[in-house]
Amino acid sequence: HAVQTSIPQISGRDDTGRLYASLHELWSEQKAQRGVFYAANGAWWDDGGYNGSTDEAAMIGDEHSELDVAESGRFLDSLLRAHGLRVGSALDAGAGVGRVTKHVLLKRCAQVHLVESCAAWSKQSKRYLGKKRALSCAFTNVRLEEFHPSPNSYDLIWVQWTLQYLIDEDVINTLKALKLSLRNKGLIVLKENRPYLPDTDLEQFQMDTPGGEHGRFDITRPDVHHRHLFGAAGLTEIQCDCGVETNTWVLT
Repeated sequence: HAVQTSIPQISGRDDTGRLYASLHELWSEQKAQRGVFYAANGAWWDDGGYNGSTDEAAMIGDEHSELDVAESGRFLDSLLRAHGLRVGSALDAGAGVGRVTKHVLLKRCAQVHLVESCAAWSKQSKRYLGKKRALSCAFTNVRLEEFHPSPNSYDLIWVQWTLQYLIDEDVINTLKALKLSLRNKGLIVLKENRPYLPDTDLEQFQMDTPGGEHGRFDITRPDVHHRHLFGAAGLTEIQCDCGVETNTWVLT
């Protein structure tokens, strides 16, 4: 179904204790701090991200990558069957080290284009995938909001745990560009965190800032917040599967 584009009444807080009464307040702060937020994130990823014991853990912050990619593989198999979609070309948007490309996309897609903002992780992805897999891949080191794909390029676009590191305005513009790059019958799969902890308001956003304990910017958005951004980008929601900590959206 098409998504609402009127601005919903959403409030939230950040990890310094500041309250935001509306999305307008959030957007004003994000616009003012955009450069600071992104500089902190760039330094954080350059320093190893979550610094786990493996490349996968460094990407996602825990040791559950194997469970995640198994879940994603099952989801994608079901989706491709339901839509009768054969994937010639896929985009891994915010690819990191290539975790999803290696374990999910290359098993189902002929070619994968990995777009990653951190030069070190983009370089490491070629080693992580190995020479044979890398032959079926293209690699671009650029920030996702500065990536301008050609129209009619991809049958499938996979975006996972990436939009949380972009301010809302950049999410909208990024999704607009990705929508234009879809081929006929192409789909965007978006897997993002949602508020789920028992001591949090599930209808509020929660923003981490460089001034907080994690020293970086990211934001966990409730469903109505995500749906507003999708609608503002001109996307239509086809499906939403709710997990424990994440939602997996299908958009076109």
